[in-house]
Amino acid sequence: MAKPQAAVRREPEPRREQVLRVAEALFARAGYRGVGLREIAAQVGIRAPSLFKHFKSKEALYNAVLITIFGRLNDVAAGLAGDAPFASRLEQFISGYIDLVADDPHVVPLLLRELMDRSDVVDAQTRGTGAAIYRRIDAFLDAGQRAGEFRPVDRFRFQIALTGAILYHPLAARSYQAALLEQVAPPDRNAWKRTVLDLARGTLLLHPTADASKPKGAARKSLTR
Repeated sequence: MAKPQAAVRREPEPRREQVLRVAEALFARAGYRGVGLREIAAQVGIRAPSLFKHFKSKEALYNAVLITIFGRLNDVAAGLAGDAPFASRLEQFISGYIDLVADDPHVVPLLLRELMDRSDVVDAQTRGTGAAIYRRIDAFLDAGQRAGEFRPVDRFRFQIALTGAILYHPLAARSYQAALLEQVAPPDRNAWKRTVLDLARGTLLLHPTADASKPKGAARKSLTR
């Protein structure tokens, strides 16, 4: 008779990471000014003064939440500097960006709130971390244009359009579903990726049919992973 397997013991979540996770959800829901440290501490299960062991202020905690999100997006954007064909790198970036947004429902409200409000509590380090992502994308677009792979589009405007297409999609999907279908469900991630990628390809690629290093079917299949 086989012996029952011992239960896997999980290490407790580090307190700082727990605070960040709870704060991200609350800031996404109500914004910086709509959340108090007492509320964050209560959901973590500690007293408010204990938060200062990990973050010196509410502003520091908010900036840490944003930097964490920017760090994950920067990891996605890192692949833009690789050696793969430009169109392949574009596909992987868009796919990874959408996966990041779809897997964490707090990313869209936090980023959109910051883009719209330009909160005065965001410090220079956080703004610099976010700006570095845009510079990385711009360098990729510039390299593609100089290589004769991308059209000479306004790179700044293209980034604005791409950011809007990715971040606004889940919000618009819910509104359209409610109005037209009278039901709301999570957006179809595969269709979301195909739509954004088709828009980006049509805008950027000088040779959209000859670009792909793999057949159209394979390229489409990679989007549905």
